[in-house]
Amino acid sequence: MDSVFDPTETAAAVKAGACVIQIGGNLADWVAMADWLTLAGRLAAKAPTVIVPTGGPFAETVHEAEDMWRLPPAIVRRMVLLGMDSHALLLHGIRSDIATAPDFNAIWANAAAERASVWMPGGLVRERPDLVDDWDMSSDSLAAWLAVELRAERLILVKSGACPCHAVDTLGMVRDGLLGPDFPGWRRRFRGKVLCVGRDQVEELAAALDRDEEFGCPLASVPSLIKERPA
Repeated sequence: MDSVFDPTETAAAVKAGACVIQIGGNLADWVAMADWLTLAGRLAAKAPTVIVPTGGPFAETVHEAEDMWRLPPAIVRRMVLLGMDSHALLLHGIRSDIATAPDFNAIWANAAAERASVWMPGGLVRERPDLVDDWDMSSDSLAAWLAVELRAERLILVKSGACPCHAVDTLGMVRDGLLGPDFPGWRRRFRGKVLCVGRDQVEELAAALDRDEEFGCPLASVPSLIKERPA
């Protein structure tokens, strides 16, 4: 792994209890997005907090171009990552106190300053081409990968609709198109808690976290039936 994306052991005190929040792309034009950014800012005062953007309208434009021009998958993956970078800048524009972070060093520096980060994953094209070129990429599996790399305590997936009742069935959510096909593999590697919440549940989630309680549907790990690729 390239050192830029290798979490070091420096400033270990700021790393405990990290939280990764993946925010669904359909929220890009939703006015309550600011409430989720406010929550991220509050969490960052207690522990490292990183938002993973999905790409929102920028990723949608990429997929429209993919359909029109039959673009090669490798090109689409890189365009999607750049779209996620644009989405990250959008969120930073909404709340300037949510700092952008292109790598782990920036994430930990922001955490040391008690600032939430919004991750810009475009650098993976250069730093981790092995991942980008061999990945049925979705933002939730990318968020799970980041949670693994950061050794996070919690991964929160914010979905654009109500959280489905069968969220504990991770494979069922993959079949229904609510999670990417690569997500279960990364979920197995992640040792922390994974919670799915609906986009309208920000106040309930904030209240639960203030009480140090869990909220949302837990996504269980599933056993592997095949040999997984090395990280």
